[in-house]
Amino acid sequence: MGSKKHERLAYRLSDIIIRLNNGERLNIQSLAQDYKVCNRTLKRDFQERLATLDFSDSGPVFYQLSPNRVGYLNLTEIRRFANFASIQDLLPKIDRDFFYDRLNQSIVIKGFEYENIQARTQEFNLINQAIKDCRIISFDYQKIRQQTNQDTKNSKKNYLLAPYHLLNKNGIWYVVGRRDGKTRNFCFTQISSLCVTDETFDCDEKIKADLINTDSLFFDNHINEIVLQVSAKVAGYFERRDLLPNQELIRKLDNGDLLLACRQVNPREVTPIVQYWLPHIRIISPLDVQGQMERILKSYLCM
Repeated sequence: MGSKKHERLAYRLSDIIIRLNNGERLNIQSLAQDYKVCNRTLKRDFQERLATLDFSDSGPVFYQLSPNRVGYLNLTEIRRFANFASIQDLLPKIDRDFFYDRLNQSIVIKGFEYENIQARTQEFNLINQAIKDCRIISFDYQKIRQQTNQDTKNSKKNYLLAPYHLLNKNGIWYVVGRRDGKTRNFCFTQISSLCVTDETFDCDEKIKADLINTDSLFFDNHINEIVLQVSAKVAGYFERRDLLPNQELIRKLDNGDLLLACRQVNPREVTPIVQYWLPHIRIISPLDVQGQMERILKSYLCM
């Protein structure tokens, strides 16, 4: 299924969930006209993709949430739930199982492509349970660039981590947590010798919320704001969905250009995207970030 089809499906499901969450009693025949799809497609939406919702009316024509579930979901949860529902057919079983635990704040998925970690289900479950129980985990970790070394055994390091959530970013699973007062992320498939200890930690709910709400995978050397100007020629792509981490629209200029801001991000996450969209995008501020990117490009051209 292509990304555009995913986006249409996620939009339809989001809209349906919002209307259900507002207490509406939905008619499947009317919905078919609204979304320009057949009744069979909508039946699949309700009976498979949205099956875990608590319905008082559950078809075959009318669907409505139970009164005690109306207003239960906020906008962030609706968006997360719709994204899960739109891709569940593509997920291996381990990921589909976690779809049904859709509002579990220990698991976050961003993107549409996923690595298959079926063979490591037990370790994944252990980490997820450690997050719920606020228990410190211990593991050995080997960075990818170290895996080409001959002495790989000695390149591994042992870590203790207070795990906050499991994140799937662009298809890769990460364990995100706190260590020595700092936030760190570790690629799940590079973890070995996992052990859940008896030691517990106090989960800082504000930090957890910030981690879940950010698009960033870098948790140090953040810049408060990076401002970019996007040409009108490609502005539509950035208006349809966020292509930059923590993207926010400042304003649309008279010529159709966009002024965008990326807040609380590491420049390393922004500059590769800017380079991809050259010459239709440039960094307005900070000037040193634009300058550093220009120096990298000049160096590349001189190779």
